[in-house]
Amino acid sequence: MTQGSKASDVRYRQLDELFSTIAEKNNWSGNILILEEGNPFYQNAIGMANLATAEKLSPESVFDLASVSKAFTAMGVMILQERGKLDYTDKVESFFPHFPYADITVENLLVHTSGLPDYMELFSQYWDKTQIATNQDIVDQLIKHQPSTLFQPNEKYEYSNTGYALLASIIEQVANTPFADFLQQQIFQPLDMQHTKVYNRRYSPERIPHYAYGYVYSADSEAWILPDESSELDFVIYLDGIQGDGAVSSTLDDLRKWDRALYTEKLVKKETLDRAFSPVQLTDNSLSYYGYGWRIREDEATGKVVHHSGSWPGYRSWLRRYTQTDKTIIYLTNVEQEREWTEKVLEAIESILFERTYITP
Repeated sequence: MTQGSKASDVRYRQLDELFSTIAEKNNWSGNILILEEGNPFYQNAIGMANLATAEKLSPESVFDLASVSKAFTAMGVMILQERGKLDYTDKVESFFPHFPYADITVENLLVHTSGLPDYMELFSQYWDKTQIATNQDIVDQLIKHQPSTLFQPNEKYEYSNTGYALLASIIEQVANTPFADFLQQQIFQPLDMQHTKVYNRRYSPERIPHYAYGYVYSADSEAWILPDESSELDFVIYLDGIQGDGAVSSTLDDLRKWDRALYTEKLVKKETLDRAFSPVQLTDNSLSYYGYGWRIREDEATGKVVHHSGSWPGYRSWLRRYTQTDKTIIYLTNVEQEREWTEKVLEAIESILFERTYITP
């Protein structure tokens, strides 16, 4: 679609109106890219990347993806599985000596059916907050404190950051390579994602050009601050060394490359991807609609959707792929907004894309 025909497209004008309205009324700050058949249909960058230096957001801005990172971790496992280095049925206990939980498989971790307790609560309770934790510390804490599992493996679905941090450690062990390097060599470089990396900014700080800092609102100072300055959000510092459940940073265009690659066999075979984008059967024969690093939605109006959201203090991210109509929403923000509100924004974008009436939240 050319620039002229874009402007005459009602949807383009509606999207523009939506974003200018929420930027003005809700202090929305972020980057948005909408693809149709792989082509950028709508793109915008609104707000500030760095309040201290007054740098504005640009299409090149680098955002922390939070849990949208899980799809990359899952892809790492899929690559190793295809190469025969591990199997989805491998028991997690076989990778970690003295691991106190039996019969949890790699696949249970991928699809959140492990029943493992949340590591954040464990660290909130027992961890020395002056230290920055890493993935090995999660394994050590599970072995040391042995908190009860929430249910038997595959009994039900419960979202688990613990599972994805363990997957990163399994990748590291099986590939005999640091997790960050493995993703770099096996995913980011082959796809020419030059501005994407695993980045723990407090644990191993470095200067990243166009880095978008995430801000939260402080009622005390009536200002937007870094979460590092809030005592209630101290976990952003002491959990900063953990990877796998989050910690990938990226840009709009790199995520476009990622989206396109998932329609091809550049990284893994079609059968592998089909399995990743399929629901799983639980013990009681019901289906859970979370595949390998992706949520799945079967929708009559839009066709199949594979998507994931990410949330960490200062950031909300969303990658939503309408695989039957080949439309994609890439949504990255660096100002804390309520999850429910963000979901309403996504609903409005989707309604506009599919030419339905929409409500500006």
